[in-house]
Amino acid sequence: MTASVSEKAEKRSSAVGEAALEAGVAKALAAPRLSMIQGAALITGATIGSGVFSNPGKIVGLVGATGPALLLWILGAVVAFAASMSYAEWGSRVTASGGDAPFLDRAYTRPRRFAAVVYSWTRVILINPGYNSSLCYIAGSYFTQAFPSLFPESTSTWNKIIGTILLILQTVACVPSNNLAGRFVTGTTAMSVTCLVLFSAVGLLNMFGVFSGKRNLESLNGDHFFAGASTDPSQYAMALFKALWAYDGFANLASSLGELKDPERNISRSTITGVGMVGILYLFANFSFFTTLTFEEVSTGGESIASMWADHLFGETGRVIVALFICLTVIACSFVTLYSASRIAQATGETGLMLFPKFFAQLSGKFQTPINALAFNCVMSAAMMWAPQTDDAFWFLIDATSYPLWVWYTTTNFGLLLTKWRSPTGLFGRDPTVKGVQVTPLAPMLVVLVGIFLLIFPFFSGGTGPVTSGIALAVIVTGVVPYWFLIMAPERAAAAARG
Repeated sequence: MTASVSEKAEKRSSAVGEAALEAGVAKALAAPRLSMIQGAALITGATIGSGVFSNPGKIVGLVGATGPALLLWILGAVVAFAASMSYAEWGSRVTASGGDAPFLDRAYTRPRRFAAVVYSWTRVILINPGYNSSLCYIAGSYFTQAFPSLFPESTSTWNKIIGTILLILQTVACVPSNNLAGRFVTGTTAMSVTCLVLFSAVGLLNMFGVFSGKRNLESLNGDHFFAGASTDPSQYAMALFKALWAYDGFANLASSLGELKDPERNISRSTITGVGMVGILYLFANFSFFTTLTFEEVSTGGESIASMWADHLFGETGRVIVALFICLTVIACSFVTLYSASRIAQATGETGLMLFPKFFAQLSGKFQTPINALAFNCVMSAAMMWAPQTDDAFWFLIDATSYPLWVWYTTTNFGLLLTKWRSPTGLFGRDPTVKGVQVTPLAPMLVVLVGIFLLIFPFFSGGTGPVTSGIALAVIVTGVVPYWFLIMAPERAAAAARG
Protein backbone atom coordinates (compact mmCIF):
# COMPACT_ATOMS: atom_id res chain seq x y z
CA MET A 1 0.00 0.00 0.00
CA THR A 2 2.85 2.38 0.89
CA ALA A 3 4.58 1.75 -2.40
CA SER A 4 1.34 2.32 -4.26
CA VAL A 5 0.70 5.63 -2.51
CA SER A 6 4.28 6.72 -3.11
CA GLU A 7 4.04 5.81 -6.78
CA LYS A 8 0.80 7.77 -7.13
CA ALA A 9 2.32 10.78 -5.38
CA GLU A 10 5.33 10.62 -7.68
CA LYS A 11 3.08 10.52 -10.74
CA ARG A 12 1.05 13.46 -9.44
CA SER A 13 4.22 15.42 -8.78
CA SER A 14 5.52 14.65 -12.27
CA ALA A 15 2.21 15.65 -13.84
CA VAL A 16 2.17 18.92 -11.90
CA GLY A 17 5.73 19.61 -12.97
CA GLU A 18 4.97 18.93 -16.61
CA ALA A 19 1.85 21.11 -16.44
CA ALA A 20 3.86 23.94 -14.91
CA LEU A 21 6.50 23.60 -17.62
CA GLU A 22 3.88 23.64 -20.36
CA ALA A 23 2.20 26.66 -18.77
CA GLY A 24 5.54 28.45 -18.63
CA VAL A 25 6.26 27.71 -22.28
CA ALA A 26 2.75 28.81 -23.28
CA LYS A 27 3.15 32.01 -21.30
CA ALA A 28 6.45 32.75 -22.98
CA LEU A 29 5.09 32.04 -26.42
CA ALA A 30 1.92 34.04 -25.86
CA ALA A 31 3.38 37.07 -24.12
CA PRO A 32 1.10 40.11 -24.27
CA ARG A 33 1.78 41.75 -27.62
CA LEU A 34 -1.60 42.90 -28.98
CA SER A 35 -2.54 46.55 -28.54
CA MET A 36 -6.10 47.80 -28.22
CA ILE A 37 -6.21 48.60 -31.95
CA GLN A 38 -4.78 45.20 -32.88
CA GLY A 39 -7.39 43.53 -30.67
CA ALA A 40 -10.11 45.47 -32.47
CA ALA A 41 -8.62 44.42 -35.81
CA LEU A 42 -8.72 40.78 -34.69
CA ILE A 43 -12.46 41.04 -34.01
CA THR A 44 -13.08 42.88 -37.28
CA GLY A 45 -11.15 40.37 -39.38
CA ALA A 46 -12.75 37.37 -37.67
CA THR A 47 -16.26 38.76 -38.17
CA ILE A 48 -16.41 40.04 -41.74
CA GLY A 49 -17.31 37.29 -44.17
CA SER A 50 -20.12 36.45 -46.56
CA GLY A 51 -23.07 37.57 -44.42
CA VAL A 52 -23.09 41.26 -45.24
CA PHE A 53 -22.87 40.59 -48.98
CA SER A 54 -25.56 37.92 -49.10
CA ASN A 55 -27.99 38.38 -46.18
CA PRO A 56 -29.35 42.00 -46.30
CA GLY A 57 -31.93 41.27 -48.98
CA LYS A 58 -33.11 38.08 -47.29
CA ILE A 59 -33.57 39.96 -44.02
CA VAL A 60 -35.70 42.62 -45.74
CA GLY A 61 -37.72 39.91 -47.46
CA LEU A 62 -38.45 38.24 -44.11
CA VAL A 63 -39.45 41.37 -42.13
CA GLY A 64 -41.12 43.16 -45.05
CA ALA A 65 -39.52 46.62 -44.67
CA THR A 66 -36.09 48.23 -44.62
CA GLY A 67 -36.50 50.06 -41.28
CA PRO A 68 -36.92 46.92 -39.14
CA ALA A 69 -34.11 45.29 -41.11
CA LEU A 70 -31.71 48.10 -40.16
CA LEU A 71 -32.81 47.81 -36.51
CA LEU A 72 -31.97 44.09 -36.59
CA TRP A 73 -28.47 44.87 -37.84
CA ILE A 74 -28.05 47.33 -34.93
CA LEU A 75 -29.42 44.76 -32.47
CA GLY A 76 -26.96 42.24 -33.90
CA ALA A 77 -24.07 44.57 -33.08
CA VAL A 78 -25.31 45.07 -29.50
CA VAL A 79 -25.72 41.32 -28.97
CA ALA A 80 -22.29 40.65 -30.50
CA PHE A 81 -20.71 43.13 -28.08
CA ALA A 82 -22.48 41.64 -25.06
CA ALA A 83 -21.56 38.10 -26.08
CA SER A 84 -17.96 39.06 -26.74
CA MET A 85 -17.61 40.56 -23.24
CA SER A 86 -19.24 37.48 -21.69
CA TYR A 87 -16.78 35.22 -23.45
CA ALA A 88 -13.97 37.50 -22.29
CA GLU A 89 -14.96 36.78 -18.67
CA TRP A 90 -15.12 33.07 -19.42
CA GLY A 91 -11.62 33.35 -20.88
CA SER A 92 -10.46 34.99 -17.65
CA ARG A 93 -12.05 32.28 -15.50
CA VAL A 94 -11.07 29.24 -17.57
CA THR A 95 -7.87 29.31 -19.65
CA ALA A 96 -8.17 25.84 -21.21
CA SER A 97 -8.65 25.49 -24.97
CA GLY A 98 -11.50 23.65 -26.70
CA GLY A 99 -14.08 26.30 -27.49
CA ASP A 100 -17.05 26.35 -25.12
CA ALA A 101 -16.35 22.86 -23.73
CA PRO A 102 -14.21 23.92 -20.71
CA PHE A 103 -16.68 26.72 -19.92
CA LEU A 104 -19.56 24.24 -19.96
CA ASP A 105 -17.57 21.85 -17.76
CA ARG A 106 -17.15 24.62 -15.18
CA ALA A 107 -20.78 25.74 -15.27
CA TYR A 108 -22.59 22.40 -15.47
CA THR A 109 -20.95 19.88 -13.19
CA ARG A 110 -23.74 17.27 -13.25
CA PRO A 111 -23.93 14.99 -15.10
CA ARG A 112 -20.15 15.10 -15.24
CA ARG A 113 -18.85 16.41 -18.60
CA PHE A 114 -22.26 15.91 -20.24
CA ALA A 115 -22.62 19.43 -21.65
CA ALA A 116 -19.00 19.48 -22.85
CA VAL A 117 -19.33 16.17 -24.71
CA VAL A 118 -22.65 17.07 -26.37
CA TYR A 119 -21.27 20.50 -27.34
CA SER A 120 -18.15 18.94 -28.88
CA TRP A 121 -20.27 16.40 -30.75
CA THR A 122 -22.54 19.12 -32.16
CA ARG A 123 -19.61 21.35 -33.04
CA VAL A 124 -17.69 18.69 -34.97
CA ILE A 125 -20.64 16.92 -36.59
CA LEU A 126 -22.87 19.86 -37.53
CA ILE A 127 -21.73 23.40 -36.73
CA ASN A 128 -18.21 23.40 -38.21
CA PRO A 129 -19.16 21.50 -41.38
CA GLY A 130 -22.24 23.72 -41.73
CA TYR A 131 -20.07 26.81 -41.68
CA ASN A 132 -17.65 25.43 -44.25
CA SER A 133 -20.35 24.11 -46.57
CA SER A 134 -22.36 27.35 -46.55
CA LEU A 135 -19.29 29.52 -47.18
CA CYS A 136 -17.97 27.34 -49.99
CA TYR A 137 -21.46 27.22 -51.50
CA ILE A 138 -21.81 31.02 -51.50
CA ALA A 139 -18.28 31.38 -52.92
CA GLY A 140 -19.35 29.07 -55.74
CA SER A 141 -22.53 31.11 -56.13
CA TYR A 142 -20.62 34.36 -56.66
CA PHE A 143 -18.34 32.62 -59.13
CA THR A 144 -21.32 31.50 -61.21
CA GLN A 145 -22.83 35.00 -60.92
CA ALA A 146 -19.61 36.42 -62.38
CA PHE A 147 -19.94 34.20 -65.46
CA PRO A 148 -23.66 33.49 -65.96
CA SER A 149 -23.17 32.57 -69.63
CA LEU A 150 -20.98 29.63 -68.57
CA PHE A 151 -23.58 28.33 -66.09
CA PRO A 152 -26.96 28.95 -67.74
CA GLU A 153 -28.86 26.10 -66.12
CA SER A 154 -28.94 24.23 -62.78
CA THR A 155 -27.01 27.04 -61.12
CA SER A 156 -27.53 25.51 -57.68
CA THR A 157 -25.82 22.34 -58.87
CA TRP A 158 -22.91 24.33 -60.27
CA ASN A 159 -22.65 26.25 -56.99
CA LYS A 160 -22.26 22.94 -55.20
CA ILE A 161 -19.72 21.60 -57.72
CA ILE A 162 -17.54 24.70 -57.48
CA GLY A 163 -18.04 24.87 -53.71
CA THR A 164 -16.90 21.25 -53.33
CA ILE A 165 -13.79 21.92 -55.41
CA LEU A 166 -12.98 24.96 -53.25
CA LEU A 167 -13.54 22.91 -50.10
CA ILE A 168 -11.13 20.22 -51.23
CA LEU A 169 -8.48 22.73 -52.31
CA GLN A 170 -8.67 24.56 -48.97
CA THR A 171 -8.43 21.31 -47.04
CA VAL A 172 -5.36 20.27 -48.98
CA ALA A 173 -3.82 23.71 -48.42
CA CYS A 174 -4.19 23.27 -44.65
CA VAL A 175 -2.23 20.00 -44.59
CA PRO A 176 1.39 20.97 -45.34
CA SER A 177 2.06 23.83 -42.94
CA ASN A 178 0.59 25.65 -39.97
CA ASN A 179 2.83 28.63 -40.78
CA LEU A 180 1.58 28.82 -44.36
CA ALA A 181 -2.00 28.71 -43.14
CA GLY A 182 -1.32 31.41 -40.56
CA ARG A 183 0.23 33.74 -43.14
CA PHE A 184 -2.71 33.16 -45.48
CA VAL A 185 -5.17 33.97 -42.67
CA THR A 186 -3.41 37.30 -42.03
CA GLY A 187 -3.43 38.29 -45.70
CA THR A 188 -7.01 37.28 -46.36
CA THR A 189 -8.26 39.14 -43.30
CA ALA A 190 -6.84 42.38 -44.71
CA MET A 191 -8.50 41.63 -48.05
CA SER A 192 -11.90 41.02 -46.41
CA VAL A 193 -11.82 44.30 -44.53
CA THR A 194 -10.65 46.21 -47.62
CA CYS A 195 -13.47 44.73 -49.70
CA LEU A 196 -16.16 45.82 -47.24
CA VAL A 197 -14.68 49.32 -46.82
CA LEU A 198 -14.62 49.86 -50.59
CA PHE A 199 -18.11 48.42 -50.96
CA SER A 200 -19.49 50.73 -48.27
CA ALA A 201 -17.62 53.78 -49.62
CA VAL A 202 -19.07 53.30 -53.12
CA GLY A 203 -22.55 53.00 -51.62
CA LEU A 204 -22.13 56.24 -49.69
CA LEU A 205 -20.94 58.04 -52.81
CA ASN A 206 -24.01 56.82 -54.66
CA MET A 207 -26.27 57.83 -51.79
CA PHE A 208 -25.00 61.40 -52.16
CA GLY A 209 -25.59 61.31 -55.92
CA VAL A 210 -21.99 60.99 -57.15
CA PHE A 211 -23.01 58.39 -59.75
CA SER A 212 -25.39 60.21 -62.08
CA GLY A 213 -28.75 58.52 -62.51
CA LYS A 214 -27.83 55.49 -60.36
CA ARG A 215 -29.42 56.50 -57.06
CA ASN A 216 -32.77 54.95 -56.14
CA LEU A 217 -34.31 55.86 -52.78
CA GLU A 218 -37.49 53.79 -53.13
CA SER A 219 -36.43 51.37 -50.38
CA LEU A 220 -36.11 54.23 -47.88
CA ASN A 221 -39.39 56.04 -48.61
CA GLY A 222 -42.51 55.90 -46.48
CA ASP A 223 -44.01 52.99 -48.42
CA HIS A 224 -41.18 50.61 -47.58
CA PHE A 225 -39.25 51.91 -44.55
CA PHE A 226 -41.74 50.74 -41.91
CA ALA A 227 -45.00 50.39 -43.80
CA GLY A 228 -45.75 46.78 -44.64
CA ALA A 229 -43.46 45.43 -41.89
CA SER A 230 -44.27 41.92 -40.69
CA THR A 231 -45.94 41.42 -37.30
CA ASP A 232 -44.96 37.73 -37.13
CA PRO A 233 -42.23 37.22 -34.46
CA SER A 234 -41.08 34.02 -36.16
CA GLN A 235 -40.10 36.03 -39.22
CA TYR A 236 -38.01 38.34 -37.05
CA ALA A 237 -36.37 35.32 -35.43
CA MET A 238 -35.35 33.89 -38.80
CA ALA A 239 -34.16 37.34 -39.93
CA LEU A 240 -32.15 37.91 -36.74
CA PHE A 241 -30.40 34.58 -37.32
CA LYS A 242 -29.20 35.99 -40.66
CA ALA A 243 -27.93 39.23 -39.08
CA LEU A 244 -26.16 37.45 -36.21
CA TRP A 245 -24.60 35.07 -38.73
CA ALA A 246 -22.81 38.07 -40.21
CA TYR A 247 -21.55 39.12 -36.74
CA ASP A 248 -20.32 35.68 -35.71
CA GLY A 249 -16.67 35.75 -34.67
CA PHE A 250 -17.23 37.90 -31.59
CA ALA A 251 -15.67 35.26 -29.29
CA ASN A 252 -12.30 35.27 -31.07
CA LEU A 253 -10.63 37.98 -29.00
CA ALA A 254 -11.61 36.22 -25.78
CA SER A 255 -9.55 33.21 -26.88
CA SER A 256 -6.52 35.51 -27.27
CA LEU A 257 -6.74 37.34 -23.93
CA GLY A 258 -3.28 36.10 -23.00
CA GLU A 259 -1.85 38.01 -25.95
CA LEU A 260 -3.70 41.27 -25.26
CA LYS A 261 -1.84 43.99 -23.42
CA ASP A 262 -3.61 45.11 -20.22
CA PRO A 263 -6.66 42.92 -21.00
CA GLU A 264 -8.89 44.28 -18.21
CA ARG A 265 -8.58 47.75 -19.70
CA ASN A 266 -8.31 46.93 -23.40
CA ILE A 267 -10.82 44.12 -23.89
CA SER A 268 -13.85 46.43 -23.67
CA ARG A 269 -12.14 49.11 -25.77
CA SER A 270 -11.08 46.60 -28.42
CA THR A 271 -14.54 45.03 -28.47
CA ILE A 272 -16.39 48.35 -28.70
CA THR A 273 -14.03 49.50 -31.46
CA GLY A 274 -14.08 46.21 -33.39
CA VAL A 275 -17.78 45.43 -33.15
CA GLY A 276 -18.64 49.11 -33.59
CA MET A 277 -16.55 49.36 -36.75
CA VAL A 278 -18.14 46.22 -38.18
CA GLY A 279 -21.63 47.44 -37.26
CA ILE A 280 -21.10 50.82 -38.94
CA LEU A 281 -19.70 49.21 -42.08
CA TYR A 282 -22.64 46.78 -42.16
CA LEU A 283 -25.11 49.65 -41.93
CA PHE A 284 -23.30 51.49 -44.72
CA ALA A 285 -23.39 48.32 -46.84
CA ASN A 286 -27.15 48.05 -46.28
CA PHE A 287 -27.64 51.70 -47.26
CA SER A 288 -25.55 50.95 -50.33
CA PHE A 289 -28.10 48.34 -51.40
CA PHE A 290 -31.12 50.40 -50.34
CA THR A 291 -30.04 53.52 -52.27
CA THR A 292 -29.15 51.65 -55.46
CA LEU A 293 -31.75 48.92 -56.03
CA THR A 294 -35.54 49.00 -56.05
CA PHE A 295 -37.37 47.58 -53.04
CA GLU A 296 -38.49 44.62 -55.15
CA GLU A 297 -34.90 43.87 -56.14
CA VAL A 298 -33.70 44.18 -52.55
CA SER A 299 -36.40 42.00 -51.00
CA THR A 300 -36.22 39.23 -53.61
CA GLY A 301 -32.53 39.36 -54.57
CA GLY A 302 -31.45 36.74 -52.03
CA GLU A 303 -27.74 35.90 -52.05
CA SER A 304 -27.39 37.53 -55.50
CA ILE A 305 -28.03 41.05 -54.19
CA ALA A 306 -24.39 42.18 -54.36
CA SER A 307 -24.09 41.13 -58.01
CA MET A 308 -27.32 42.95 -58.85
CA TRP A 309 -25.97 46.06 -57.07
CA ALA A 310 -22.72 45.94 -59.06
CA ASP A 311 -24.51 45.38 -62.36
CA HIS A 312 -26.76 48.38 -61.70
CA LEU A 313 -23.85 50.68 -60.85
CA PHE A 314 -21.11 49.49 -63.19
CA GLY A 315 -22.66 47.22 -65.80
CA GLU A 316 -21.53 43.73 -66.74
CA THR A 317 -17.81 44.35 -66.27
CA GLY A 318 -18.40 45.78 -62.82
CA ARG A 319 -20.59 42.83 -61.90
CA VAL A 320 -17.86 40.37 -62.88
CA ILE A 321 -15.20 42.24 -60.91
CA VAL A 322 -17.33 42.69 -57.78
CA ALA A 323 -18.63 39.11 -57.85
CA LEU A 324 -15.10 37.72 -58.16
CA PHE A 325 -13.82 40.01 -55.41
CA ILE A 326 -16.60 38.89 -53.07
CA CYS A 327 -15.93 35.30 -54.08
CA LEU A 328 -12.29 35.70 -52.97
CA THR A 329 -13.38 37.38 -49.73
CA VAL A 330 -15.72 34.50 -48.94
CA ILE A 331 -13.00 31.97 -49.79
CA ALA A 332 -10.76 33.79 -47.31
CA CYS A 333 -13.42 33.58 -44.61
CA SER A 334 -14.04 29.93 -45.44
CA PHE A 335 -10.34 29.14 -45.15
CA VAL A 336 -10.13 30.77 -41.72
CA THR A 337 -13.20 28.81 -40.61
CA LEU A 338 -11.87 25.52 -41.96
CA TYR A 339 -8.50 26.10 -40.31
CA SER A 340 -10.20 26.73 -36.96
CA ALA A 341 -12.64 23.82 -37.37
CA SER A 342 -9.86 21.27 -37.84
CA ARG A 343 -8.10 22.49 -34.69
CA ILE A 344 -11.32 22.32 -32.66
CA ALA A 345 -11.97 18.77 -33.86
CA GLN A 346 -8.38 17.77 -33.05
CA ALA A 347 -8.74 19.31 -29.57
CA THR A 348 -11.90 17.28 -28.89
CA GLY A 349 -9.89 14.16 -29.63
CA GLU A 350 -7.04 15.18 -27.34
CA THR A 351 -9.43 15.91 -24.46
CA GLY A 352 -11.50 12.76 -24.99
CA LEU A 353 -14.70 14.62 -25.82
CA MET A 354 -15.33 13.03 -29.21
CA LEU A 355 -15.95 9.47 -30.36
CA PHE A 356 -12.79 7.82 -31.68
CA PRO A 357 -10.56 10.30 -29.82
CA LYS A 358 -7.31 8.83 -31.13
CA PHE A 359 -8.50 9.32 -34.71
CA PHE A 360 -9.32 12.99 -34.21
CA ALA A 361 -6.23 13.71 -32.11
CA GLN A 362 -3.90 12.24 -34.74
CA LEU A 363 -1.38 14.63 -36.27
CA SER A 364 0.39 14.18 -39.57
CA GLY A 365 3.81 12.64 -38.91
CA LYS A 366 5.48 14.86 -41.48
CA PHE A 367 3.67 18.18 -41.06
CA GLN A 368 2.24 17.91 -37.51
CA THR A 369 -1.14 19.14 -38.72
CA PRO A 370 -4.50 17.53 -37.76
CA ILE A 371 -4.88 15.56 -40.97
CA ASN A 372 -7.67 13.24 -39.77
CA ALA A 373 -9.73 16.12 -38.43
CA LEU A 374 -9.24 17.97 -41.73
CA ALA A 375 -10.35 14.95 -43.76
CA PHE A 376 -13.41 14.34 -41.58
CA ASN A 377 -14.46 17.98 -41.75
CA CYS A 378 -14.06 17.98 -45.54
CA VAL A 379 -16.26 14.90 -45.97
CA MET A 380 -18.97 16.18 -43.60
CA SER A 381 -18.96 19.66 -45.19
CA ALA A 382 -19.33 18.20 -48.69
CA ALA A 383 -22.17 15.96 -47.53
CA MET A 384 -24.01 18.90 -45.96
CA MET A 385 -23.54 21.02 -49.09
CA TRP A 386 -25.14 18.39 -51.30
CA ALA A 387 -27.89 17.34 -48.86
CA PRO A 388 -30.48 20.11 -49.49
CA GLN A 389 -32.14 19.43 -52.85
CA THR A 390 -33.40 22.97 -53.30
CA ASP A 391 -32.37 26.26 -54.87
CA ASP A 392 -32.44 27.74 -51.35
CA ALA A 393 -29.57 25.48 -50.24
CA PHE A 394 -27.57 28.40 -48.86
CA TRP A 395 -30.34 29.55 -46.54
CA PHE A 396 -31.03 25.96 -45.49
CA LEU A 397 -27.37 25.57 -44.50
CA ILE A 398 -27.31 28.88 -42.59
CA ASP A 399 -30.46 27.99 -40.63
CA ALA A 400 -29.27 24.43 -39.90
CA THR A 401 -25.98 25.82 -38.56
CA SER A 402 -27.26 28.92 -36.76
CA TYR A 403 -29.79 27.08 -34.63
CA PRO A 404 -27.37 24.70 -32.83
CA LEU A 405 -24.81 27.49 -32.60
CA TRP A 406 -27.28 29.59 -30.65
CA VAL A 407 -28.28 26.64 -28.50
CA TRP A 408 -24.71 26.67 -27.21
CA TYR A 409 -24.27 30.44 -27.10
CA THR A 410 -27.39 30.55 -24.91
CA THR A 411 -26.28 27.63 -22.76
CA THR A 412 -22.76 28.99 -22.27
CA ASN A 413 -23.96 32.48 -21.34
CA PHE A 414 -26.53 31.05 -18.92
CA GLY A 415 -23.66 29.02 -17.48
CA LEU A 416 -21.76 32.27 -16.86
CA LEU A 417 -24.75 33.62 -14.95
CA LEU A 418 -24.82 30.44 -12.83
CA THR A 419 -21.09 30.71 -12.18
CA LYS A 420 -21.33 34.36 -11.14
CA TRP A 421 -24.34 33.58 -8.91
CA ARG A 422 -22.36 30.82 -7.13
CA SER A 423 -19.38 33.13 -6.53
CA PRO A 424 -18.70 34.46 -3.00
CA THR A 425 -19.94 37.94 -3.94
CA GLY A 426 -23.08 36.85 -5.78
CA LEU A 427 -24.42 37.65 -9.23
CA PHE A 428 -23.73 41.39 -9.28
CA GLY A 429 -20.58 41.45 -7.14
CA ARG A 430 -16.99 41.42 -8.36
CA ASP A 431 -15.46 38.01 -7.69
CA PRO A 432 -12.07 38.54 -5.96
CA THR A 433 -10.91 35.07 -7.03
CA VAL A 434 -11.01 36.01 -10.74
CA LYS A 435 -8.03 37.89 -12.11
CA GLY A 436 -9.04 39.43 -15.38
CA VAL A 437 -12.18 40.60 -17.13
CA GLN A 438 -15.50 40.62 -15.29
CA VAL A 439 -18.60 41.82 -17.07
CA THR A 440 -21.93 43.03 -15.74
CA PRO A 441 -24.46 40.15 -15.66
CA LEU A 442 -26.68 42.25 -17.92
CA ALA A 443 -24.47 41.19 -20.86
CA PRO A 444 -25.02 37.42 -20.59
CA MET A 445 -28.66 38.09 -19.63
CA LEU A 446 -29.19 39.89 -22.95
CA VAL A 447 -27.56 37.04 -24.88
CA VAL A 448 -29.69 34.46 -23.07
CA LEU A 449 -32.93 36.37 -23.71
CA VAL A 450 -32.11 36.80 -27.40
CA GLY A 451 -31.11 33.14 -27.55
CA ILE A 452 -34.43 31.98 -26.06
CA PHE A 453 -36.30 34.08 -28.62
CA LEU A 454 -34.21 32.59 -31.44
CA LEU A 455 -34.66 29.01 -30.25
CA ILE A 456 -38.45 29.12 -29.81
CA PHE A 457 -39.94 31.03 -32.72
CA PRO A 458 -38.37 29.26 -35.75
CA PHE A 459 -40.69 26.34 -35.02
CA PHE A 460 -43.64 28.65 -35.78
CA SER A 461 -42.22 30.03 -39.01
CA GLY A 462 -43.05 28.93 -42.50
CA GLY A 463 -40.65 27.42 -45.00
CA THR A 464 -37.75 25.32 -43.78
CA GLY A 465 -37.44 26.92 -40.31
CA PRO A 466 -39.07 24.07 -38.37
CA VAL A 467 -37.17 21.49 -40.45
CA THR A 468 -33.70 22.96 -39.94
CA SER A 469 -34.35 23.61 -36.24
CA GLY A 470 -35.64 20.07 -35.81
CA ILE A 471 -32.59 18.59 -37.53
CA ALA A 472 -30.31 20.61 -35.27
CA LEU A 473 -32.10 19.48 -32.12
CA ALA A 474 -31.98 15.87 -33.31
CA VAL A 475 -28.20 16.08 -33.76
CA ILE A 476 -27.83 17.60 -30.28
CA VAL A 477 -29.95 14.82 -28.75
CA THR A 478 -27.79 12.15 -30.40
CA GLY A 479 -24.93 13.55 -28.31
CA VAL A 480 -26.04 11.11 -25.59
CA VAL A 481 -24.42 8.36 -27.69
CA PRO A 482 -20.83 9.67 -27.44
CA TYR A 483 -21.50 10.59 -23.80
CA TRP A 484 -22.40 7.00 -23.03
CA PHE A 485 -19.31 5.55 -24.70
CA LEU A 486 -16.85 8.21 -23.56
CA ILE A 487 -17.97 8.85 -19.98
CA MET A 488 -20.73 6.58 -18.69
CA ALA A 489 -19.52 3.19 -19.94
CA PRO A 490 -15.90 3.64 -18.71
CA GLU A 491 -17.14 4.84 -15.31
CA ARG A 492 -19.45 1.86 -14.94
CA ALA A 493 -16.68 -0.50 -15.98
CA ALA A 494 -14.32 1.07 -13.44
CA ALA A 495 -16.98 0.81 -10.71
CA ALA A 496 -17.59 -2.85 -11.56
CA ALA A 497 -13.86 -3.56 -11.42
CA ARG A 498 -13.59 -1.95 -7.98
CA GLY A 499 -16.68 -3.79 -6.70
